[in-house]
Amino acid sequence: MRIKHLKTILELLLQMLRNQLIHNDYLERGVGMDITIEYTTTLGEDEKKRVWEILCECDKEFVPPLSARENSAENELLGEGAEDAEPVEHFEEMIEENFLLAKDQASGEVVGFLTFRNGYECHELRNHAPSNYITTICVTKTYRNNGITKRFYHHMNKENLPEQAHASYVTTRTWNGNGAHIKVLETIGFEVAERLENHRGEGIDTIYFAKPM
Repeated sequence: MRIKHLKTILELLLQMLRNQLIHNDYLERGVGMDITIEYTTTLGEDEKKRVWEILCECDKEFVPPLSARENSAENELLGEGAEDAEPVEHFEEMIEENFLLAKDQASGEVVGFLTFRNGYECHELRNHAPSNYITTICVTKTYRNNGITKRFYHHMNKENLPEQAHASYVTTRTWNGNGAHIKVLETIGFEVAERLENHRGEGIDTIYFAKPM
């Protein structure tokens, strides 16, 4: 009887441990959390700080890293390695753009952002202009796999944006190795507008995507 009783207790403890591990995994992925998406053109100081932190967290995930696209000659002269660089110029340019902020409804903390330029035109998107050109999307690691990127894209329509932020198209670009992002784009109706082969290095293509707004 005692052995049977101990076995039951052990099974209960194992089940509790499994449940806790599942709960922790859900927390790490942001599952079950209430996320709101807000449009703004002006960030508060706390929002700026949080956007900077998330940008730095995601910097090296871009190809090339955002920090490697600026002041490369200056960094070489100063002997500064790419690992020490920060995306300062990108942040300063980005802060002047339109924002979608993803916020944890419980804490009010910014957990991700999307930036875009309204009325954008360029040669690669000549057949899809003017557009709302999405320049940067970042989500902090602990809130990923919660559909935030897809929600950002769904928010980029005339029903959710003020009239002054409307455009004929929504556009963006990425590189051919960014499979997860490309899958999201294709799932929600984006089509390839232009492909620049080896644009970011040997075998690394830049792909422009577009979709009517």
